[in-house]
Amino acid sequence: MPRDLTVKARKKRVIACEDLDFVWDEPELDEMANMWESGTSVMSISKHFKARDPDEVFIALFHLAREDKISDRFTKPKGEY
Repeated sequence: MPRDLTVKARKKRVIACEDLDFVWDEPELDEMANMWESGTSVMSISKHFKARDPDEVFIALFHLAREDKISDRFTKPKGEY
């Protein structure tokens, strides 16, 4: 059952991460998936895409994982083992 947002009025709304850009072109996501599968770190992927924020890359990778377009890696997010 969806919660009724009119029951409890919000006092101050915040848009989480509104300073980040989560829009990617499909060819960029394909390239990112290939980079991830070849072992490239989030930081290196970020630099490759014209210094995009690593958080933007992380969210894109999260999206790719949910779409089953990349496999799990047993490394830390920055790529170290």
